[in-house]
Amino acid sequence: MFLIFVVFTLGITYWASKRVRSRSDYYTAGGNITGFQNGLAIAGDYMSAASFLGISALVFTSGYDGLIYSLGFLVGWPIILFS
Repeated sequence: MFLIFVVFTLGITYWASKRVRSRSDYYTAGGNITGFQNGLAIAGDYMSAASFLGISALVFTSGYDGLIYSLGFLVGWPIILFS
């Protein structure tokens, strides 16, 4: 399964590299990123596994204070999502 994932990722990278013509195309995706696509990228960053592992560690090390922080994370996510 891991090998399939790596080959798939390399295939996407090769395909994308053929579409890039300049630095501007690379850094701004040629200006073709929609708000929806950008929103998905932000959601992916926010909901990463590192965030969940970090909050679990915070609850473990800080106790009740860490739990309150994690509730803020939980409440803040829908606010950001639907704003």
